[in-house]
Amino acid sequence: MNDAAERFTTYTYAQRASAGRIALALFLDPHNQPISLVDAPGVAHLPFKNLANRPCRLVHAKVAILGFRHTEHRDKWYLRLLVSTGNWTRQTLEESLDLAWAVDVSSDELNQAADEAKAACADIKAANNLMQWLRDGANGLFDVRLLQSNQATQDQLDVDGWIRECVKEARGIAPRFFDNRDRSMLAQLPQLVNKISKVSRNYLALGSGFYEGEKTTVPQKIIASLKDAGILTRSAEIDLFVNPTACQSIAVSFGILENEGVTVSPAKAPALLFKEDNVRTLHAKFLFSANYSNNSNKCNSSWIYLGSGNLTNPGFAKSMSANGGNLEAGIVFGADGLLWCGDKKGEPLAKVVTNLLPIEKDGEKRALPELKAGEGWEPEPLSHFAPPVPWLVWYERENASELRLPDSVAGDISSFVILNAAGANVQQNDESHFPWTGAQPQQVRCLWKVSNEERTAWVPVMDEFGRIAAIKLPLIVNMEEAWLQLSDFPNPPELHEPDETDGSAEDEGKADTSSNANVTAASNYPIRQMMELVEQIAGKQTDIQEHDWPLWCRRLEQTLIQAKGSKVVEYFANDLKMNPLAPLRHASFRPEYAEDETTDAGRRYGYALASIQNVWGVQDLSALGEEP
Repeated sequence: MNDAAERFTTYTYAQRASAGRIALALFLDPHNQPISLVDAPGVAHLPFKNLANRPCRLVHAKVAILGFRHTEHRDKWYLRLLVSTGNWTRQTLEESLDLAWAVDVSSDELNQAADEAKAACADIKAANNLMQWLRDGANGLFDVRLLQSNQATQDQLDVDGWIRECVKEARGIAPRFFDNRDRSMLAQLPQLVNKISKVSRNYLALGSGFYEGEKTTVPQKIIASLKDAGILTRSAEIDLFVNPTACQSIAVSFGILENEGVTVSPAKAPALLFKEDNVRTLHAKFLFSANYSNNSNKCNSSWIYLGSGNLTNPGFAKSMSANGGNLEAGIVFGADGLLWCGDKKGEPLAKVVTNLLPIEKDGEKRALPELKAGEGWEPEPLSHFAPPVPWLVWYERENASELRLPDSVAGDISSFVILNAAGANVQQNDESHFPWTGAQPQQVRCLWKVSNEERTAWVPVMDEFGRIAAIKLPLIVNMEEAWLQLSDFPNPPELHEPDETDGSAEDEGKADTSSNANVTAASNYPIRQMMELVEQIAGKQTDIQEHDWPLWCRRLEQTLIQAKGSKVVEYFANDLKMNPLAPLRHASFRPEYAEDETTDAGRRYGYALASIQNVWGVQDLSALGEEP
């Protein structure tokens, strides 16, 4: 997930660890091992809190909605819906044969939305319906409190606003995206195909990385459903693609399938993508249907299904339920312009269906080796339990530090304890806070009991700036360094990559996280240094777009508080006894939307300045040039 987070955000591990922001939320099946915010900064793997009333057998859907903002024109945005047959794992990238489908919508497209863009909006609307259900906790399955922290909510509100724009364009348009929360994938399939066209096709390919352990019936159910709906001919050619060495029930049902006119074949890695010696195991779940003619190379009236649902009862034939169906999602779309094979007429190889799907056709088919059922699937033990407390709040005083419970915590937490770096229990003081010795940790190990069963988890720590599981910020020793932290906004400052840690207090302070740590000390002209910084801040912030204002206020507060011990700040506070930040309150030094405290943006800025002034100890001092 670190690679995914870096590609998505364009920020390195250290930059994400410094920002302390949540960029990706993962809703994974409870049997997955936990991924902490220290393991993958910016990635919130949400724990589960209640399996007693779980809504599905497994959380098996593989769907993502990603939001991007233009790096220069910050009012422009881009949404991507991704439907995958593969898990979000390295195995999918390096070992499996998997498929993915994506559709994009940009803010520019919505100004003159064509039919294709409106169809994409309908898909995003349908997928967001599923995502919103997950973000609401999936009927109590997931603990989503991390997504409700202040820093996390702002980015979600932005993306939600973009999605609402798509929803407006999707009115009256049927989506291609679907899930099985209310009806099985099988029950919805014929209707989705009919929306593409009601033509009866004479070829069908089915593929799945997993089939049930007993006698298979779902492939036959799919075939019968398509024939009954009139979208597959009674005499259609049908191929079923498998992993020969691990095809579960297909190994014992081979004869039955053959008698029913189904040809079982080994899946093949497309030669356009993989070398001959690149051995991949089929994990994709797909259907492909088209009309085939001996005198044409075109795949006429073709459609494709791909998604998370294996061709099994829990994956495809049942709707979501605790003991019956998994949570599954997929896409059914028309695939115009596909070709059966490449020839000498110059057709693009990327249009050849055998280069896009792990299938073979007619004379290209390899001999089928002996079929083996393979090993069954055994889930990992449950381990990612939601602790009673979603995060702890770091509170630092001059001579002592402590971890506090967030205000939002409710319910019985009497069994909740945290462990220090040595693994010993930390006892709460009289105010129910946890005294902490040592540097600020990114996360702490906690213990609690549920029905006399002891559970454990890592709990992230939130600092004074609202950063979650973030590395300790280094002190800023001069105004040049402070400006370097601000000048490239909205991009994060450059940082050195730290050594691997587990985020505990033992690891804090081991790595110098600032690339500017060796900037020279303040010059002999502290007034000039400070005034230059104030002018630079004013020039920068008057051009910041409103979308980025909350983040700017946090960056400004965070950076200048880091400079509280610098010689320049001490000179103003102790020698001159003046407030150098007072000019930044002037309307001319602020963008129009934040000129005063009558707007949310203005109040947010006022709070940030007040916080900085309080830490610097200049809040009650006169401004430079004023009479004390």
